[in-house]
Amino acid sequence: MLDYIRRYALPIITPDLNKPATSWHPVLFALVAAASMTLMFNGPFFAALQTNIPGQISLHLVLILVVFLLNLMLILMFSHSRLLKPVVLLLFIAGSLSLYFNQTFGVLINQEMLQNAVETDQAEAKGLISIGFVIHLMQWNLFPLMLISIVRIQRLSRRAYFQHSIAALAIVCIALLSVGVTQYAELASFFRNFKSVKHLALPVSPVIASVSLTVKSLKAQVPTEFHILATDAKRDATVGRPKLLVLVVGETARADHFQLNGYPRPTNPLLSKLPVVSFSQVTSCGTATAHSLPCMFSAFTRENYDETQAKSSSNILDILQATGVDVSWHENNSGCKGVCDRLRHEYLYKQEDPRCNEGQCLDDLLLDALDRELQNIADTDRIIVLHQLGSHGPEYFKRSSSSDKVFKPECIDKQLQLCSRDTIVNAYDNSIVATDRLLANIINSLQQQKYYDASMLYMSDHGESLGENGVYLHGLPYFIAPDAQTHIPMLWWISKEYEGSSELDTKCIEKERSSPLSHDNLFHSLLGVFSVNTALYESKLDIFKSCKKRVR
Repeated sequence: MLDYIRRYALPIITPDLNKPATSWHPVLFALVAAASMTLMFNGPFFAALQTNIPGQISLHLVLILVVFLLNLMLILMFSHSRLLKPVVLLLFIAGSLSLYFNQTFGVLINQEMLQNAVETDQAEAKGLISIGFVIHLMQWNLFPLMLISIVRIQRLSRRAYFQHSIAALAIVCIALLSVGVTQYAELASFFRNFKSVKHLALPVSPVIASVSLTVKSLKAQVPTEFHILATDAKRDATVGRPKLLVLVVGETARADHFQLNGYPRPTNPLLSKLPVVSFSQVTSCGTATAHSLPCMFSAFTRENYDETQAKSSSNILDILQATGVDVSWHENNSGCKGVCDRLRHEYLYKQEDPRCNEGQCLDDLLLDALDRELQNIADTDRIIVLHQLGSHGPEYFKRSSSSDKVFKPECIDKQLQLCSRDTIVNAYDNSIVATDRLLANIINSLQQQKYYDASMLYMSDHGESLGENGVYLHGLPYFIAPDAQTHIPMLWWISKEYEGSSELDTKCIEKERSSPLSHDNLFHSLLGVFSVNTALYESKLDIFKSCKKRVR
């Protein structure tokens, strides 16, 4: 063992002094790079330590040492002699990107956030890129570029490089193990009580999240058996005219900015004049579309939701379609995240229209889609799903037309932190006014049609942070997400004809407007609306069950 250390470990610690000063041993280069990125990118991590465990300097140092050792391990594990510099540069870029989004929007780069980023479209991605973004990357990557350009790496034989790297990795592993054994109680307590802090450790945290997401994506590529749920589902015969439900899936709308829920600003000037029921205590399944959308349509509750199982199983729309309900999906966001794959669907944002700009369109296109659907009469019950772009940020000002801009001035900068909070809220609230107009027009269209007993249900996928406590946008881990990201609006409207012919007691529904509800209720409520009988149906999760005049 001593001979192994003398032959392979000592050359790392004491490089050949006869070499030029700028010719470094690969492991020495890795040490300097790991120390540099640990110090450069972990300001938020250091601040979180001081906030959560103030005064515990020894534990602070231990945690910083752990981050350094993990960063060093990443470099040693993923680099070969010719890949050392590229790997180091990529890690610096990953760290600077994560730092930018944390400092600018207050978001944490975890697996869910990365998945949301991967599944976004080009137009949404452009909305996050600004001059400040480019300047930030240039500033934070100037040092690694200089380091890579100036320093020459000693060329070692493959065998020597392998042996030295293994020796360095062994030392790192022993150090991590020693820290874990001697500080287990303190570390376990810290990470149990402050789970979110680990996502601030850069660049190791986003790299681990990327690896996890890659593994998850590779597993998803392996063909899995599709499970058809509710094979026993049977729909009661419709009495009278066919039923029509227009389900509007909102985007990034928060309940506390709806006038119908007590918000002091007039963000619902049209809906306030209509007989709609606003459920004021509704929570989302997740804090990002990639998670919330498939979850809300699945048979799983938030507590037991599993994405792989959900995407390889029938969702509520599949089940309704199997029972003979005519189902269609009209998309004006970045995609249906697999929910509409087996349904008749269209992507509105891909068409050429003056209301579209760089792949993003005003939600008015959804009204055109609804009008086309209403012109095609079906002799069966129907559900038409309209997926909004809604209030998607950070460019809230682009989500409303000139007629919707009630609150001024608006923030028109992608870098929200450069705007005053008042202008951010103005732009966001105008997007809610635009949603108000959309929903009011949908109700108007349904009132004018004569063939169906119609209703409308609106439910947002998640909420949005508007700068509270320095946090913007959405996507924080659910256990630390503020109410702004999980408290969502939900509205219900039913035509007089439907109310007269149905078993629903509208006054009873109005009394339920303050009941605690969530995305978990959607699956079972839709089964109830369309009178579908199946063993999967849970009456306690059906919003309308207790308000039926005739219990089925």
